[in-house]
Amino acid sequence: MDNAKISIIVPVYNIEKYLEKSVDSLINQTYKNLEIILIDDGSSDNSPQICDDFAKKDSRIKVIHQKNKGVSAARNAGLDVAQGDYIGFCDGDDIPDKDMFEFLLNTAKEDNADISICEVRFAFEDGSIRNIATGEQKIWDNNEDFLCDLFNGSVGMSTYTKLFKSEICKDVKYPEDCKINEDKYFCFLAALNAKRISSRSEAKYTYFRHAGSSSITEFSDKYFDCIYLADKILENIKQSHPNITENALCNKLSTALRIYKLMCMRNGLDTYKDEADKLVDFTKAFDKKIAKKYLSKKDFIRFFTLRTSRPLFFFMIKYFDKY
Repeated sequence: MDNAKISIIVPVYNIEKYLEKSVDSLINQTYKNLEIILIDDGSSDNSPQICDDFAKKDSRIKVIHQKNKGVSAARNAGLDVAQGDYIGFCDGDDIPDKDMFEFLLNTAKEDNADISICEVRFAFEDGSIRNIATGEQKIWDNNEDFLCDLFNGSVGMSTYTKLFKSEICKDVKYPEDCKINEDKYFCFLAALNAKRISSRSEAKYTYFRHAGSSSITEFSDKYFDCIYLADKILENIKQSHPNITENALCNKLSTALRIYKLMCMRNGLDTYKDEADKLVDFTKAFDKKIAKKYLSKKDFIRFFTLRTSRPLFFFMIKYFDKY
């Protein structure tokens, strides 16, 4: 596939302030054989018109208008019509580097990978940038090893830093009944169909942390979707890859620790006291040997601290564990 086509799926919902700059970054990619699919998910601002105007200017752009169903349904609508040899994703208020998709495609070809991965940088409203790229390269020759790294946090869960061969995504969908962590579940399902996966940790995508964005709002019950999806992953692994069941169990544990941390940081402990207590009980009952074997160092510190003392956990995340 010397001239492989890449389908880039972009969910759009009330982002008129950012949309033009984001779509321009796709139109001006160094790799030109693209299919850019803009899914207007029932926007009430000027986003639908902006999408239509872009489609008139560039024949590579397709626009789907639908009633508001959520970001997962929007991405699934894009998957239903995508015709590319590869599938990529971009949020309509973020900016991929101009060579991002060429970089990912070259990685996939050079490493004969079904999924290729780059890294993200975070841009904050005060102008600061947090770049987590390490420059490291890694190839997984089987999906079990990759899934273990996905579970322990060694691999980012977002789909916008990944390029997927379309053939491994034929029966893969985002979970439309969930409002958060849907990216990780999609990556999990796609990886089950992959034979070889490659990562080059270079930042090629800028994720903007806007005030009021879903990533920094007050705690709500949508975050419990993460636990639900961790349970779905665990049940799947028990059936399909039983030898990494303990890894999937620790995926649920690390998810529980992250949700409890968010409850502390975003004023959720009082409103969801029963759910918070259940997360603590789950953590305290978890086998320490399994946790030590499979959790990342940071997650094991969270695990040990929460088991020891809630006040100590609060102190840790306030001063040492902000991200």
